[in-house]
Parts: sequence; C-alpha cells; structure tokens
Amino acid sequence: MTVLRLLCVCVLGWTVFSWANLQLRDYPRVDSDDLLRVRLPRLVQLAYSTGDPWLAANLNVFRSIVADGHTREKENYRVQGQLQMDAAFFNPLHEDNYYLAAAMLPWNGQVEAGQDVLLRASNARQWDMWPAFYYAFNAMYFERDMAKAGQWAEIAATRNPRNAPALRAMASAWYERGDDPRVAMEILEKMFEDSRDENFRALVSARYRRLQGLLALREAVADYRSRHGGTPRQIEQLIGYGALQALPDDPLGAGYVLDAGGQVQLADHMTKQKQQ
Repeated sequence: MTVLRLLCVCVLGWTVFSWANLQLRDYPRVDSDDLLRVRLPRLVQLAYSTGDPWLAANLNVFRSIVADGHTREKENYRVQGQLQMDAAFFNPLHEDNYYLAAAMLPWNGQVEAGQDVLLRASNARQWDMWPAFYYAFNAMYFERDMAKAGQWAEIAATRNPRNAPALRAMASAWYERGDDPRVAMEILEKMFEDSRDENFRALVSARYRRLQGLLALREAVADYRSRHGGTPRQIEQLIGYGALQALPDDPLGAGYVLDAGGQVQLADHMTKQKQQ
C-alpha cells in the first residue's frame, strides 16, 4: 500500500510539473535565440531530463554550443559558465563540455567556472591528459598560480607517456616563471591545429595575434629600459624601441596598457585584476 501511495504521489507531482510547463507557452520570450539568460536549479534540470543526469548534462552543453558567439554579452558568458558547471556536476566525463569550457570560459571572464569544469573532468577522466593540461595552463595564465600550474602539468605528464618529457619541462618552467606570452601562444597554436571549427579557429587566431602584439611591446619595454634606465610613462613612447615601428592593433579590441610597474599588459586582463 505504501508503494502504491508513493507511486500516486510521483504521478501527481509529474502531472503538476507538466501542467505548469504548459502554462508557460503563452508568456513572451526573448526574440533572439542566441542569448543565454536563464539557468534553472539543478533539481529542476534533472526533472526536465526525466531523472537522467547525463541527459541533463547534454542539454546544458547543447545550449552552450548553439548560442551565437558573435552576439554574446557579459551576462551570456556568466550563464554559460553556470550551465557548464551544472553539466560537469551531472556528468564530469563529458568531453565536449570540458573542451568548450577550456576554449571559451576563461577567455571571457569566467575563469572560476572554467576551472571548476576542468577540475571535475580531470578527476573523472584519469586517462585523459587534456583537462589536466588545460587546468594547469589556466592556473598559470589566468590565476597566476605557478605552483598549481606545475603540479597539474606533472599530473598531465603521467597520463601521456609520449608527451611526458615536454610536459615535465613545461611544469618546471611554470614553477620558475610567471606571465609569459610565448607559453600562451604555444597553447593557442595547439588548439588551432586540433580544431576543425572555422569560427573557433578564427577566435584562436585573433588571440594569438594579440599576444604577438603584447610580446613585441614587452620587448620594446626591455629595450627602452636598457637605454634609459627607467620605464616609459605612456605606451606611445615605446615606438622605435626593439623592433616596434608602430603600436600593434589588438584584434579583439581591448588594447594594451602599461601597469604600475611599467610593464605592458592586455587591457582586459588589467581590468579583471582590478575587479578581483
């Protein structure tokens, strides 16, 4: 009798849930289908997926993929980060989820969300070097945590004997040094080669070119310091130093700025550091 009552309660609950969904059909919706605005609680997501956590993960990843990257706003990336964290919670093994997180989230202000997805994938996919490697790279490049970066690069090395020497050498370098555009450019080049998505390759290429500009500006700073024994007050003063004939353009539009120590930084990275 108890089982029958429980079954009746479940059927009643599902009926009410379905009825509530039908009532939403007449409410106005955002005209553009390429925007991410809503993230439902995980329990509700699971109910929508008939209790299947892997289906819930797939739906979240699908929503993140189909949103048009050309029209995204800050709020879109925040919601995407939440959706991908939910997907990793339901299915940490999901390969598309961690790859998308590595490619999109940290580069658009969602470092914490991207690292959450990658850490779950790294712990679940212990045969796969890539989530551990991307987690290490983000720790180095975005979080500036060289100890964490080196540790996870070494973990990635244990999962791929073929690339272990190079990964361990990279871990050693990350232990010793901080922000280095050359390292980031190597990673972006690898991501460009591995991808067949033309839109993603264009985005990676743009990021690669902006780092080329950053590297040229930093070489100009080094030349300026060697000649004058100090740092420039304005970035325009770097023209004519090193191999710099003109200020490089940032393909993503953020530009370059001098920090308090006279070093050149990406403008959007400086903004994020001030907000933290």
